Amino acid sequence: MWVKSTLDKRFNENNLTRNEISKIIDKWSGIVDGIGTALPLIGAAIILFTVGLGNEVLFLHFAIPFEIKSLFILAIAKLIESAFDDMEIQYLKYAKDNINEGSLNSSKIEFVNLPSGADIKEINDLLKNWNETVDKMKDPEFSKNLETIKKIVNK
Repeated sequence: MWVKSTLDKRFNENNLTRNEISKIIDKWSGIVDGIGTALPLIGAAIILFTVGLGNEVLFLHFAIPFEIKSLFILAIAKLIESAFDDMEIQYLKYAKDNINEGSLNSSKIEFVNLPSGADIKEINDLLKNWNETVDKMKDPEFSKNLETIKKIVNK
């Protein structure tokens, strides 16, 4: 939404070029991609740190859920990249046509690439399954299995 509002503002001021459209969208796409990429790396560092501390509670209740959430954020960030690409194509199409006409104010940009109800349901199901998985990790049996793995690794 921030990208769209920035582009709309510049579009309505009649000073938006094709190059500026690409730069604005690349800037915001880079921010989203950077956050999506950085969080799993931070999560991996937290996992290594908590394993090094030997604190099983911190590992199970903070590090693992953080890493799982950050992987979902990474997946969402990758999905958003295609939305940025579509947005750029739509703005470039209108900007090119309007620059040739000499007026940018007469166009209205509409976005039709909204997720379907099935897509939203699938995302909700995915998040529900993720929450169930995290809840199952709190089971004492999971902790026992983790302790067994720890013993095997340390020999």
